[in-house]
Amino acid sequence: MTWIAILSRQSDLGAQAWDAVQTIAQAVADKNYEVPAEQRRRSRSYEEALLYGYLAFALDDLGWANRATECLNQAIDEAAQSAGYLGLFGGLTGLGWTVEHISHLLQGISVPADDDSELGSGQNEDEEEDLNGDIDSAILKLLPNTSSSSPYDLISGLVGFGTYFLERLPRESAIQGIRTVFDQLENLAKSVDDGTAWHSGPELLPDWQREQSPSGYYNLGVAHGIPGIIHFLSEVWATGIVEHERSYKLLDSAVSWLIAQQRPSGSLSRFSSWIVPGEESTDSRMAWCYGDLGILSVLLQVADRTGRRDWQAVAEELLNHCLAWHVDRAGIADAPLCHGAAGVAHIFNRIYQTEGDRRCLDAALLWYQRTMDFRQAESGVGGFSSLTRPAPSGLPVWEASPAFLDGATGVALAFLSAVTPIEPGWDRMLLVSGKYQSTNTSS
Repeated sequence: MTWIAILSRQSDLGAQAWDAVQTIAQAVADKNYEVPAEQRRRSRSYEEALLYGYLAFALDDLGWANRATECLNQAIDEAAQSAGYLGLFGGLTGLGWTVEHISHLLQGISVPADDDSELGSGQNEDEEEDLNGDIDSAILKLLPNTSSSSPYDLISGLVGFGTYFLERLPRESAIQGIRTVFDQLENLAKSVDDGTAWHSGPELLPDWQREQSPSGYYNLGVAHGIPGIIHFLSEVWATGIVEHERSYKLLDSAVSWLIAQQRPSGSLSRFSSWIVPGEESTDSRMAWCYGDLGILSVLLQVADRTGRRDWQAVAEELLNHCLAWHVDRAGIADAPLCHGAAGVAHIFNRIYQTEGDRRCLDAALLWYQRTMDFRQAESGVGGFSSLTRPAPSGLPVWEASPAFLDGATGVALAFLSAVTPIEPGWDRMLLVSGKYQSTNTSS
């Protein structure tokens, strides 16, 4: 698709956004920030490569490209020295997804004929060692052991594995992985009122949620819940890797269930964060991880992919609701992609680029400005700090975080997608876009 820069670098906000991108990238590269000990333990250094790689592509800059390659090589070496958690966010699958994605992106960088860097080594893709082969094998070995107590979500479970394998297509191991992930999701599916859903048992919940929902719940967040499954099912259907009739049946039933969970007209949010059978649903914020905006992003893509006009109508109604949502009631308290202003801005930008609705352009610009309003000079990472869960005292805690999902790297990537005409394929990792569109019009 043709991506349009919606912010001119000559405008005030565009100039500030471009400065933020460069300042964050340099701060991350120089490690010019103080990170709490707990944050260091969950460091995800390979995420830096996403920012370096996209900055290299935007500037056609070999220096940033080499920095991205070095970062990934270091992360691969570190992963080889430790037993691996496999999740898409913070685990080996995330490293593998980034290696796959950035290696293709950097092929568009101009390399001088006499350059002897790794990027300009002259190897073609067929000659290169498959750096992700061991990760494929580890996931394929794990998948047959999936049970109801295994996570099925994007962040750490089956949907994340499926998203990784979609990025790896057309490799044979990716095809095998997608089929196996689909089989496991199909096995875990529950026939319930209004369609098909996936239950999150108490063993999958953090302590505070388990106290509220001791029998578990049905999760409605893109990050941890059923909308992530729906996105994956729609892409599987589009690829044709699983029989169309079989994949469409499961997709249709899952979307029917999700749509049936809408809350009464006049509610602050049309969807709750999760559903506990027998209990009244509650409002959620407007964010990517949980809330109407993340669900909207998924529904629009699924409707476009399948050509389902009834799903499109539901998505358009939800879009109208999100556009009418007052900024001060959105529940946004910081900048990051996951649950912050940059995530809201980027989703509206993506919807504008794909749907052409200028109301979404206006909303994106509004939320990019809100993101910039969180910037504080000489603090955080490039001026951006992340709000953590309240401390025992109940007071908010602001921390410097270079992370992709809940830190400054993601903020920089969101700004970069606003000031450059480069499609941000990195948002496939968030299911904000997809790699595959169907040409099947029979359904």
